[in-house]
Amino acid sequence: MIIQILQEGNARFVAGEQGKAREYLVRVRETSEKGQFPIAAILSCSDSRVPPEIIFDQGIGDIFSVRIAGNVCCDSQLGAIEFGVKNLGITLCVVLGHTKCNAVAAVCNGQELGENIQTITAQIKPAFERTKAATGKTGEEIVEECIKENIFVQIETILTKSGFLREQVRSSNLLIVGAVYDLDTGVVTFLGPHPQCEELVS
Repeated sequence: MIIQILQEGNARFVAGEQGKAREYLVRVRETSEKGQFPIAAILSCSDSRVPPEIIFDQGIGDIFSVRIAGNVCCDSQLGAIEFGVKNLGITLCVVLGHTKCNAVAAVCNGQELGENIQTITAQIKPAFERTKAATGKTGEEIVEECIKENIFVQIETILTKSGFLREQVRSSNLLIVGAVYDLDTGVVTFLGPHPQCEELVS
């Protein structure tokens, strides 16, 4: 199972036993000649501390990586995921958030941001509003809870805005799951599919 491959790779990363780095130049030649066959699409944050290929101990051609601050799913990210599923045969999509996310923290703390950055943080606000409503709190103390909520909000966006991906999930050709990377430990915790996945794809 692909999730198990990623989990095992993350375990190697945490243990300091990565093996893929030695194969980079070999994989450059292989993927140039034979094309790419990534095992998963990963929508993750642009944060420099969260490189998907490294934390899952994967090599060149293994991960179809879609990165943006706050791991939000705007139209361009949605299109990239659709491309990976339709053209590369991807059957697993992981929406990967991480602890201490600055983009989520900015929304939770009401930080004033530049015009273009607001196009990103606007996608996080629904997660903030849900977390605030559920906890009765705001600010820094809800950041970590909001990070998890934001992952599921982005999965909702994928399933509600893309009829193609929704049908792939409904037909069991695609699995979309959430996960959180811990900046302190390097451990990735998988959260599973959206709790209302069946309703979202029906």
